[in-house]
Amino acid sequence: MKRGTITIDERGNVHIPSTPVWMSACEIATLFGVFSGKVSSHIKSIFKESLLREDEVMQTLSFKGGAVDLYNLEMITMLSFRFPSPQAKLFRKWIISKLIEKKILSPPLIVYHSKHGWWN
Repeated sequence: MKRGTITIDERGNVHIPSTPVWMSACEIATLFGVFSGKVSSHIKSIFKESLLREDEVMQTLSFKGGAVDLYNLEMITMLSFRFPSPQAKLFRKWIISKLIEKKILSPPLIVYHSKHGWWN
């Protein structure tokens, strides 16, 4: 399985790979600077509250000797709003800036009506 992980560099820049993002609870904890137990607790809470569905945001990666649950960008984004850490705050700001950046403003359309008809 090809998967990417999100990183935040020392300058506070968020890097999201071009490959699909799937991260373990430990990787998410490292990303946000929190304990993995807190991440797992919030994940359980999100599923219990039916805010996200396991079959849509979680995959289990099996390997020789074990398995690990991985979570996609939707879960990681939701988790970022559950932690007060500086890293989670940076990630939230980055998400919001990307949403605003993508907003395309179209030029105003001016329509003029005269006795000769409509013009724009």
